[in-house]
This record gives sequence, C-alpha cells and structure tokens, in this order.
Amino acid sequence: MTSETPKHVELSGDKASGRDTGGSSLLPMLAAGLVLVVIGAIAVMAFV
Repeated sequence: MTSETPKHVELSGDKASGRDTGGSSLLPMLAAGLVLVVIGAIAVMAFV
C-alpha cells in the first residue's frame, strides 16, 4: 500500500462535458438534418 494522499482533480466545464472548444459544434449537423427533413417532407407531399 502506498501512503500517498489522493490528488484533487478539477476540470473546467468544457473539458468535463467533452466538448472541443476549438472544433465545430453540432449545430451545422443539426441544421443540415433539418433541411433534409424539410426537403423530404416536400417530396412526400408532392406525391400525395
């Protein structure tokens, strides 16, 4: 057994959430998905 004291680890909110502050967020992917859903809905309504 070691007699070392446990180390206290502090993480910032960005590091704890796993979000890359320098990278892109998921908003572009969300916007593209919504656009594709709208296009698909228009295509379905065109055939109905």
